[in-house]
Amino acid sequence: MPAEEDFTPLFCDQTRLILEAAKELRQMMAGDGALGQHVAVIRGIEMSADDVARRVFIAANRTFNAPIDREDILQLAHLLDDCVDLVEDTAKGIERYDVREFPADMRAMAEAVEEAAGVLQNVMPYLDSISKNHRMIAALCEEVGQIEGRADASLDHGLTQLRAQLRVREIHTLGYIDLKELYELIENVVDRCDDVANAVQSITAKHV
Repeated sequence: MPAEEDFTPLFCDQTRLILEAAKELRQMMAGDGALGQHVAVIRGIEMSADDVARRVFIAANRTFNAPIDREDILQLAHLLDDCVDLVEDTAKGIERYDVREFPADMRAMAEAVEEAAGVLQNVMPYLDSISKNHRMIAALCEEVGQIEGRADASLDHGLTQLRAQLRVREIHTLGYIDLKELYELIENVVDRCDDVANAVQSITAKHV
């Protein structure tokens, strides 16, 4: 039974995989048409992410002197794993509806996912030195919140434009439903990234 486990490298692995999945999703929306290939890559990333999350769960249940609360470790690992799962859900939705062209607002949201993932990757190493770097952690987590806010604005504008297109019959009803669902799927990813940032802030508050 290990007395203490270093979870920070595992969290760093999780955020690295989120960023890889986010980049693949953005490339998928670049419109090269290779939907199945992108889905396959993201599925492989998701499987790797599941493996890392499993390692966190096992270590958390075996460690009796963890550097942060066990409940916080498990929650953070779950949220990080959810991010990759939700990216995969979005990619599968794109493939399912055979979407080849993407509205500008939807592409902006995909870019927001990648940006938020990059910030989360930057914040994770600081979990080894929370007291010393709590201000940096707070700043980075706040940055994720700002990214989420911009993504929400893109969502609102995108859905408004989509409804206007439906009203003047520039898009048929089924196309409207498909794109609306994709908007909501991407929103879920950005929201989960923000949930990760909030969880990190909560952990930080306990150790300052």
